[in-house]
Amino acid sequence: MGILKVWAHSSREEECTKRKLKKLNEMMDDEVLMALKALEEPLVLRKMGDKQLNIQVKSSTTDTHRTFYKQALVDSRSSSSCISQKFVKKNLINTH
Repeated sequence: MGILKVWAHSSREEECTKRKLKKLNEMMDDEVLMALKALEEPLVLRKMGDKQLNIQVKSSTTDTHRTFYKQALVDSRSSSSCISQKFVKKNLINTH
């Protein structure tokens, strides 16, 4: 468990338990990667009434089939899909 605590963001050390380790061992490889990436992110506590929801997502490009793991904002009032232009440029993702 020591290595898991070193990996995790300092705000998430309490999540690094024997139970968490057991769950990680039961997951498929891509699920483990997503869970470990989530542990790297700081734990953000939101005030009551805050309507923002961020989740860890796995997304893949349709042309090159590259996979990315990122935090994403869920917006239930969104009328279209969007992605950060900075992220697209950094990762050379085709958008057409």
